Amino acid sequence: MRETYQRGFQGAILAMGLMTTGSALATNGYFAHGYSAQQRGMAGAGTALGSDAFVGSINPALLTRVGDRMDFNFSLFSPMRDFTVKNEPDITPVSGSGLFQINRLDEDGRPMDEVRSKHELFPIPGMAFSWRIDDKSVWGITVYGNGGLNTEYDRGRATFAAGDAAQILPLQETCEGSFGGGANVGSPGVFGLCGGEQSDPGVDLIQLFVVPTYAREFGDRLSLGISPIFVAQRFQSWGLQAFARFSENPDRVTNNGTEFSFGGGARVGMTYELASWLRFGASYQSHIEMTNFDEYRGLFQKDGAFDIPSTWNVGIALIPSHNHRIAIDYQRINFNEVSSVGDDLNPNQFVNGCARPILLGGPVDFDTCLGGENGPGFGWHDVTTYKFGYEYQRGDFTYRVGYSNNTQPIQSSEVLFNILAPAVPEHHYTAGLTWQYSNRIGFDFAVMYAADNTVTGKNPLSNVEGGALSLLNGGPNFGTDPNDQDIELSMYQVELTFGVNFRYD
Repeated sequence: MRETYQRGFQGAILAMGLMTTGSALATNGYFAHGYSAQQRGMAGAGTALGSDAFVGSINPALLTRVGDRMDFNFSLFSPMRDFTVKNEPDITPVSGSGLFQINRLDEDGRPMDEVRSKHELFPIPGMAFSWRIDDKSVWGITVYGNGGLNTEYDRGRATFAAGDAAQILPLQETCEGSFGGGANVGSPGVFGLCGGEQSDPGVDLIQLFVVPTYAREFGDRLSLGISPIFVAQRFQSWGLQAFARFSENPDRVTNNGTEFSFGGGARVGMTYELASWLRFGASYQSHIEMTNFDEYRGLFQKDGAFDIPSTWNVGIALIPSHNHRIAIDYQRINFNEVSSVGDDLNPNQFVNGCARPILLGGPVDFDTCLGGENGPGFGWHDVTTYKFGYEYQRGDFTYRVGYSNNTQPIQSSEVLFNILAPAVPEHHYTAGLTWQYSNRIGFDFAVMYAADNTVTGKNPLSNVEGGALSLLNGGPNFGTDPNDQDIELSMYQVELTFGVNFRYD
């Protein structure tokens, strides 16, 4: 019986790798709030409380409590993402001069209330397998995904060198696409700043984790577990051609197709039963070093480096009776460890060291350009998440509800580049149930709603204090000021998860 399940699981891993094409995920930054229907039904709470084979994704020590079983999950995830820009040059003129401004216009040049990302429904598969070695030890495999940097905007325009600078030299030009990747609208400027290729900007990041786990009980109260982690991630970007000239590797910024990256790390965990009704759990995932995205080394800092940050979580499980269980978790995701994600956009450094000398001549500090050692990142802060879940069992049914709240990874000063990755939700509400159809087969269901949230900030490249003279001569005038454009990033999410589990002990 076990050999049959093992062969089926090996084939399922291959099938999952194919199914993840085009998927997206974003809840706590670009980390999922949970990786199984049971976890998702409790908002991801469960560091000290595990009941399915997916526990290897949160705390490998919990595998000793699962038994011999196999779980398959399939989610339909729907993120609704949009941005709004105010003080647009084609609607309300921006005073002074600007290096880069965004216009939320449709294909006929009419202003829209918002620019909304396409592709709002994504399939997300997952699977896990566990079986006992002996009375004290167990091993298993968990396969799941992260993602979320998946957007594409098919409307909008961008203006380069706007405002007073056009009165000195014919610098200003407007381009199709929110990041100026398309053709000119009107006459080209002196520098030919439009991308002239694909106008619709977008990015796509997906991470696939394969996590074997070994766990062992020590006495009646303590369990320890360890999981080596193998990761494959995939990325591509498009419609960013206008920014390629401001990179240390201009031909490795955008429109280079799909690129893969591989790496590995580890997760360790423990659980300890303090009393029959109280259990404590903790786990830590290491920083995962990934091979660089060579085809995008002109976009991401340090020649295409895009590692996976370390995370750690602690939790308690309260079990007042056999049919009531409560889980409370604390999770920390250290996005600042990854330069491409955690480093800020420093507008003065980027413009004075890279953009101005490239356009006007002079020594270029390529370390400050896109892809450089000190180039712009997404500016994400570390995320702290609190998760609460409640589970009630009655007969063949188990009912779940949950809530999680995370701190905001995207600060108001970093909204410009995060148009491409607007992971701004903070409050997640979940519910779910399991129907144990027979001793061997059960069915799981979960639903999640992440409430609409908005982060508003300035576009620091849209207005230059001091006007055209500062634009031409440089200086400390490229930070945010009251005349910069206001950008609003908004997002809400809905997710349905279906699962089936098989027990063979």
